[in-house]
Amino acid sequence: MEPIFLYGTLCHEPLRQLVVGAHTAPTPARLPDHAVYWARGESYPLIVTESGSTAEGLLLCDASDQAIARMDYYEGAFGYRLQPVDVLTEAGPVRACIYVPPPTGTEVGAPWDLAAWAERWGPLSCMTAEEVMEDMDHRTPKEVARRFGPLRARAQARLNAQNENTPTTLRHKAGADDIALKRRRLAYANFFSVEEYDLTHRRFRGDHGAVLNRTAFVSGDAVTILPYDPVRDRVLLVEQFRAGPYARGDKQPWLLEAIAGRIDGGETPEQAALREAEEEAGLTVRDLRLVSQYYPTPGAKTEYLFGYLATADLPDEAAGLGGLEGEGEDIRTHVIGFDHAMDLLQSGEINVGPLILLLLYLARSRAELRAAAGLGG
Repeated sequence: MEPIFLYGTLCHEPLRQLVVGAHTAPTPARLPDHAVYWARGESYPLIVTESGSTAEGLLLCDASDQAIARMDYYEGAFGYRLQPVDVLTEAGPVRACIYVPPPTGTEVGAPWDLAAWAERWGPLSCMTAEEVMEDMDHRTPKEVARRFGPLRARAQARLNAQNENTPTTLRHKAGADDIALKRRRLAYANFFSVEEYDLTHRRFRGDHGAVLNRTAFVSGDAVTILPYDPVRDRVLLVEQFRAGPYARGDKQPWLLEAIAGRIDGGETPEQAALREAEEEAGLTVRDLRLVSQYYPTPGAKTEYLFGYLATADLPDEAAGLGGLEGEGEDIRTHVIGFDHAMDLLQSGEINVGPLILLLLYLARSRAELRAAAGLGG
C-alpha cells in the first residue's frame, strides 16, 4: 500500500492513535499547489487546490492492512475516498494517497490551525472517535454518518461528566478500582442507544459483589429553560406530543413542559439553552440562572439535565406555534400567569419533573426577581 498523506485532524496524535491504532511514527510531508482551510462554520478542515500554496502534513508509511481498514471506516462514513497524489519529503518526491471528501459546496474559512482545533475540538473528537471505532465490526460507515450528531452529543456528555469537583461529602467517593467492567454490548443504536454491561462494583462492606448485568438508555446531556417575565408575572410553557407517555399507555400524551433540548457536541449548556429558546419558542432570553443540574432517572438512563430559569419579555403575542420542521417538532407555546401555572402544578396537569422543579424554584425566587424589576411580590 502506498503511504497515506494526512493533512487535517489525523495529524493530531491522540486522534490518530484511536483511529489508526499502533503504527510507525509519520514523517513531515508537503503537498504542492494545495492549501488547508477550516470549513466555514464547521469544526473540520477542507483541502483545496491552490496554485503556489503548499499543504503541510504528515506521511504515514508502511501502514498495515488493518490500519488502512480502520482509516477507511473512519473516513468513509462521510464519503471520503483515497486519491493518488505526489508529495514532497526531505528525501524527495513520494507517490502517496490522500483521503478527499466528496464535493459538498462547503465554503472555506480561515487557514487551518491544528493547534487551535486541538484545543477547542480535540477532546470531543477523540471521545467521539473512541466510540466510533469500538463498533467498527458491528456498524457500517453509513450508520456512523447517520448517528454522528448523537455520537458527538454523547461524547460531549462524557466530557461534561469528567468533573473533578463533584461533591462527595456524604456519599461514597469512587476510586479507580471500584468498578470492574467485564463486557459492554451496544444492544440498540439510533438517535438514542441502549448499552448492556456486565460489571462488578465495590459494595459498602468493602468487597466486590457478583457480576451484575445492567442496561442503560444512553442519550446526551440536555437543558431545560423556564422563561419568566417578572414585570407581567408570567411564564412560558411549551406543549407537545411525547412518545414516552404514549408508550406507557397514557391517554394524554400531550404534555406541558419547560423549553428543553439536547446539548450538541461542542456546545456549553448555556449556549444550548439560548439556542433552544430561539428554536422552540422564537424567544430571546436573558439572565440565565442555573437552578440545578441532575440525573432525572439514574436507575436506567444516562440523561443529565441543566435546569435554568431565565427572564424574558412575555407579551400575549409570545404564545404561538414553534419547533423545527426538519426535526418533526410540533410545539405550541403558552404564556400564562404565575398563579395559573401553580394551579396547574397543584392539579397534576403539569406532570413533568424538570418543569415542576423549575416552578418550585421560581416560587421561592419570585419575590426577589420582581423586586429587582422594581415591583412587589
